[in-house]
Amino acid sequence: MKRPLYLLALIPIGLWAAFILPDLMAGEQNGPWFWRRNLILLSGIVALWWMSAGMLLATRAPWLENRFGGLDRLYRLHKNIGIGAGILVFAHWMLEWLPKNLAQAGWIAGPNRPRGPRVAEPWVDLAKDVGEWAGYILLALVVVALIRRIPYRYFRLVHKAFGLIFLAGVFHGLMLLPGAFWQTPLAWLTVAVAAAGVVPALLSLSNRIGRKRQHGATIEAIHQADGQTLEIVCRPDNSWPGHRAGQFLLADFAVAREGAHPFTIASAWDSQDGTLTLDIKALGHLTQQLPALLVTGQRITLEGPYGHFDFSGNPAVDRSNGHQIWVAGGVGITPFLARLQHLASFGARADVDLFYSTTGTGDFPEQLDALCQRTGVRLHRRLSDRDGPFAAADITACQQGGTSVWFCGPRNWGEMLARQFRTVGLPQESFHQEAFEFR
Repeated sequence: MKRPLYLLALIPIGLWAAFILPDLMAGEQNGPWFWRRNLILLSGIVALWWMSAGMLLATRAPWLENRFGGLDRLYRLHKNIGIGAGILVFAHWMLEWLPKNLAQAGWIAGPNRPRGPRVAEPWVDLAKDVGEWAGYILLALVVVALIRRIPYRYFRLVHKAFGLIFLAGVFHGLMLLPGAFWQTPLAWLTVAVAAAGVVPALLSLSNRIGRKRQHGATIEAIHQADGQTLEIVCRPDNSWPGHRAGQFLLADFAVAREGAHPFTIASAWDSQDGTLTLDIKALGHLTQQLPALLVTGQRITLEGPYGHFDFSGNPAVDRSNGHQIWVAGGVGITPFLARLQHLASFGARADVDLFYSTTGTGDFPEQLDALCQRTGVRLHRRLSDRDGPFAAADITACQQGGTSVWFCGPRNWGEMLARQFRTVGLPQESFHQEAFEFR
């Protein structure tokens, strides 16, 4: 996951270093103001590269999902790149603003270079103004995007504005590149990288991202299993391609300003039956309202399926047929329910230990015990409020040679388990964690 970030930084840094090397070798103009000017250039270029990569990752393109092992991991990288781009933009702005203002105040010596009459350059002046205001707005949007208390419907609108900010950044960056810089490979490579981001930005602003993977569906049944979990059975239109157990989708319930939300599919796909089930826990503004908003027969929009947490043949992750350990917390049981249904439909049995922790008895799906018995899965379940959480040693004790581990639940618990499994010799690629966070 870190390798793309390193490449997005190291490639432009290396080419930038080659650009300034002749001046360094000549020993001329290599004082602090020389470094300021070139660091402004470098921070702006790397920020543009990162923003362009972030726009490309936001397209949810299948080839990108396959490359990074699922949309959940793709979006985690998208988030990290966005944060990094925000930091780079802040550094770019500070390098421009702080030394200049300190010199004007007389606190530091200014650049020692002659200044002739200034020639008016309307496009350059416009690019400076556009870049300055775009930078302010970008920093504000990054802060807003990271505040989880802000409802998703507002986060979604804020996120849409990043496309405009990126286009403004491209205009600012390309207009202000030094003339000599256009003689270097980095300049033209930066143009190509920017172009790779402009297309996704336009797709985002025109609401075309994901459109080819959208399918209509009709709600056939709604069941409130308890006070917290809503079960929705829906029938997708014939365009739905089917899904693998453990995948998720984006569901748009046509609620004003909410847009599509991600939900794991809680059922295996049976083309004869033609329905799929969503188990939705009331964790946020929209999910708390759904019981009062949805009715049978209502049309909704599904986008997907997405994800590689799917227990099937895919080179992105280990797919051993040997012993597996499944670990689920709360609503994280849904991908495992789908897998159990898939196994049961074929009369298959599996060498699996399933550890399931939840806070209340009402969270245990009614069919879980029966499905585990039919498929030979060994179920270990615990009420965390009453019994406390599973000890990591209880879970790692089930490890055998060739074991693979599949985790879906609270992120901190998963990261702790991953560390614990590494200490007992489990290869890193054999631990699969659903990175189900889109903010």
